[in-house]
Amino acid sequence: MTKPHFSADPETRWLKDGRTVELLQDFSFTDQNGKTWLAKKGRKVNGSSIPRPLWPLIGSPFVGKHRNASIIHDVFCIDKNAPSDEVHQMYYDACICAGVNKTKAQIMLTGIKIGGPTWD
Repeated sequence: MTKPHFSADPETRWLKDGRTVELLQDFSFTDQNGKTWLAKKGRKVNGSSIPRPLWPLIGSPFVGKHRNASIIHDVFCIDKNAPSDEVHQMYYDACICAGVNKTKAQIMLTGIKIGGPTWD
């Protein structure tokens, strides 16, 4: 078992639309199974993988302890190169790693499973 961790704090810049951020460096999350979820430098995300109705409960995707998890989750929801259930579980695990309490992380995961993207 690997201790879940992020590669570092993400380095980003806000784009002119006021909602999208661009990664200035590679950024990743490694889960407890040792799988590294990589978001490459230059990727642009806007938090759209987190259903907007959840925002009043948890905050916007870029504000709060879940921010780093949201960035990685967005990339994998856009690329769809892993099963959606695995991507959403990674989001939960990344939230816990970032310090979100388990109850709140479970609410977020349930909301994503109900109202978030699925592709398989």
